[in-house]
Amino acid sequence: MIRDLKATFEIKKYNEIFYGIIVFGAVLLSLIITACTEDDLTIIELCASFIAGGYIGMSIFFKPFLVATDFPRALSFGMTRKKMFIYTRLYDLVEIIIISLIIIALPSVVGASVVLKVAALCFGLFSLISGAVGNSIIRFGKNAYWVYYVGIFVIMFGVPRLSHIVPAIRDCFASAFDHLVNPVYNQLGIWLGIIVFIVVTLIINWLTTRKVAVNNDL
Repeated sequence: MIRDLKATFEIKKYNEIFYGIIVFGAVLLSLIITACTEDDLTIIELCASFIAGGYIGMSIFFKPFLVATDFPRALSFGMTRKKMFIYTRLYDLVEIIIISLIIIALPSVVGASVVLKVAALCFGLFSLISGAVGNSIIRFGKNAYWVYYVGIFVIMFGVPRLSHIVPAIRDCFASAFDHLVNPVYNQLGIWLGIIVFIVVTLIINWLTTRKVAVNNDL
């Protein structure tokens, strides 16, 4: 177990470099923006927003590539696919918890319950990305890599435009956001839905990890 933990930390060290850059960049950018505001809370609020946004953005864009590079390294350390799946998911969970606690500790416009729900959704989303996209990159190489990024940009620019054409899409997103941040809704039902989402993404992640073959065309 100790050997596997050491291997996991060694494999994931590049992730921490990325996230260290995020925190440093968030603090620096907040200092620059608030240099002329003279508002004591502005820098803290901006810092929390930049850390959250930077972490989610970097994870969406770079996690598939990191997964693709981490997989062969984990096998070279003698880890089985099952151990790698368990330890990397636990590592990601701890990572998200730490980021969430940092954001909760900083004054912000959202409460702790919203931060925790977003964190849980991010854990499920990142598990889905690692499984469906990261493992596809391992299997198919650069082709899957470019398909994913094209898809990301299509979603980023296409969905907002489509929501203006189809109001039902905009209403759906607005309702989901309202349920996420508004405490008047049944929180138990929302958390059950989030848990189901996480379980499904973990199953997808494991099924794609279990038999994926290493393709060095990355």
